[in-house]
Amino acid sequence: MMTLEEYIAKRKREDKINEFDVDSKIDTMRICVNYVFEYFNQYLDIEEAEQ
Repeated sequence: MMTLEEYIAKRKREDKINEFDVDSKIDTMRICVNYVFEYFNQYLDIEEAEQ
């Protein structure tokens, strides 16, 4: 199972996100926040994490 940091890095590579583009800073932050929600809602198995 990937950590949150690994998951975000993987998704940024898949979506070709350029986190250093100042013009799209707000959109990039929104996308990364959505990655966090996606990680906890879809990727992470809560029962497995509790063990």
